[in-house]
Amino acid sequence: MASSTATTTILDSQTFPELCTTIGIDARLRKALSRLNYVHPTLVQSKSIPLALTSGRDLLVRARTGSGKTLAYSIPVIQKILAKKSLLEERGGGEESDDEDDASDGATVKGVILVPTRELCTQVAKVIDDLTYYCADHVKVVVLSGSTTKKSGSKNNSAGNVSALQQEALLRDQPDIVVATPAGLVTHVRSGKLNLKKSVETLVVDEADLILSFGYANDVTEIMKSLPKTCQGFLMSATLSAELNKLKHVVLHSPAVLKLEEDDENDAANNAKDGNLMQFYLDLPSKDKFLVLYVFVKLGLLKGKGLFFVNTIDAGYRLKLFLEQFHIRSAVLNAELPLRSRLNIIEHFNVGNFDYLIATDEATDVSGKSQTEDETEAGKKKSKKSNKRRKRDGEYGVSRGLDFRGVSFVVNVDLPVSPESYTHRIGRTARGGANGVALTLLDSSKNEEAEMLLDIQESQPTKAAMNGSGDGDLKESTEDGIQEEGGAGMHPQVQRQPCPLDFDLKEIEGFRYRVEDVARAVTKVAIRETRAAEVKAEILNSERLQAHFDENPADLQLLQHDRQATKISKVQDHLKHVPTYMLPRGMQVAEVSRKRRKKKTRSQRIAASRAERGRNKSNDPLQNFDGDVNMDGLVGDDGDDNEAEVDEDKFFEGVEEDEVVTKAEKNQQYLETMQDDGYGKSTAGRNAWKQKHNKGKFNRKKMQEKHEQLNKW
Repeated sequence: MASSTATTTILDSQTFPELCTTIGIDARLRKALSRLNYVHPTLVQSKSIPLALTSGRDLLVRARTGSGKTLAYSIPVIQKILAKKSLLEERGGGEESDDEDDASDGATVKGVILVPTRELCTQVAKVIDDLTYYCADHVKVVVLSGSTTKKSGSKNNSAGNVSALQQEALLRDQPDIVVATPAGLVTHVRSGKLNLKKSVETLVVDEADLILSFGYANDVTEIMKSLPKTCQGFLMSATLSAELNKLKHVVLHSPAVLKLEEDDENDAANNAKDGNLMQFYLDLPSKDKFLVLYVFVKLGLLKGKGLFFVNTIDAGYRLKLFLEQFHIRSAVLNAELPLRSRLNIIEHFNVGNFDYLIATDEATDVSGKSQTEDETEAGKKKSKKSNKRRKRDGEYGVSRGLDFRGVSFVVNVDLPVSPESYTHRIGRTARGGANGVALTLLDSSKNEEAEMLLDIQESQPTKAAMNGSGDGDLKESTEDGIQEEGGAGMHPQVQRQPCPLDFDLKEIEGFRYRVEDVARAVTKVAIRETRAAEVKAEILNSERLQAHFDENPADLQLLQHDRQATKISKVQDHLKHVPTYMLPRGMQVAEVSRKRRKKKTRSQRIAASRAERGRNKSNDPLQNFDGDVNMDGLVGDDGDDNEAEVDEDKFFEGVEEDEVVTKAEKNQQYLETMQDDGYGKSTAGRNAWKQKHNKGKFNRKKMQEKHEQLNKW
């Protein structure tokens, strides 16, 4: 076993340009790294990249999630391809004719990258596309996945054949790198469309522990038989297990093992730069989980963007419907949705269209058997029910490998089924040097959850006891602190991770009635109908409109995955706000991010200001009425109300006493003053328009008719 120290001395403060210059990285690749704003390499990058390129040995790398493993193996793969092509160009292309003869069967593939899920395929391909920004003509990437290829007896066989034909067309373009799931790659190897025996120089198995848990061990073994014996291998994983050691002997030959998670003195500075992940658990009855989630989100105890992990799809939609009642926008990510919809949901979450994502983690359990496999075995006993069950993507996975941007916290609403799954769940936050919080809700009265908590704490490193978290709001309890005796460099008191959260449920009893009343509205019928409607809508967007989206990619961004899902129970407007009398002492409502309003143009702002200035409130009787009524001029002084007389002093001001005013002149002046109706000047904009354009009662003919009637009177 090789040491984890590279042959080239790498300083902790070394930058990417210095690292690339030291080991001779291609200038186009260096320029792409600068374009992506990569300044300092992470620990796994600074150790594995020089060792892979200078020694050419196989590597077994263990590093925590979010440590930059994708870039650590992508740079060596691309560099080797660029170096070989540059050498061929210098020699005049002597071997190029041989490559063209073998291009028809895919013999130009230089690098193969195996990942467990289809989402991770897309993410890795995106990273390689960014790195080959300045050499895209020399390095081509293709993505292959196996879930789209259906069995011959399935109803959607035509769709699977179309996808297989598309992948075969991509292989005819002579790609240099293939990113695929093991099932997707082995399908093309068996069909003879892809020949890897002559050209492959590098094999990467990313998230190797998850590939084994998905049941891909036989596929990986079959792929290894189709590869040349001299290709360089990379095995990347966040955890090491006995099964992984077996795979190591199949894939790697005398590998250099890099264990970059050990807490030694040399890595202390780097660990401090990797960010601060605070892990907590809250012991509470299962019925109080929604109460805690509502208070923590609504009152801002959990700030920023967050991931909520559940174990079943129904639990995910139940949480979505619950949050929707309080006007909290969220989206559900599960295996029933098409791949295109899942990728689009992740992209919308990363750009900030919504802050809360509910994900079902159906990865694996301790025995290495996936949830979909368990359901398949159970379905064999109940064939009738299995035929009606919705089809799920066997290559779906969210908790591992995917890079969710800006995640501030992760909440395990349901306890994960294994310590490995817990490790990968909390790895979605505190990535790239950022801080994060991981909160797990559990009921210790259930024996299986209490035992799982102990297993998780044994798998996680201990931490020195502190009074607060990196978030500044959640505080840990010291009840379960473990006192360590002696030992140089040890803290006087350490705690297991996750540690208990210092929170009293009695402080939020005021919210219980509201939460339980809303939770009752989330029925099984509502969950079932909402789940079916959303799957139907996403399939419509993904399959029937696929050709339209290919021609109009901008329209794909208009899809709303956090749309209102409630079909039965009505969302009440008053639940959007938290009354002040319900707030515990010292707490306040968090500012919830709202939809960004479209900025008004200059012409719209001018029109709005003119409309505001044009409104004269002094003429509006509803604005200046003071409640006093003056009856002068309406009833005579003698109190005789048989016939109302008009006060001539009011209507004939400015007329001299000796001036004789005829009856016709009085009527004309009366009409002009009273606006023909006797109720004063109208403030309605419609009447002003009619008067200006001589319409309606302001028409000259109608005015003349009224004159004639008054003359008769």
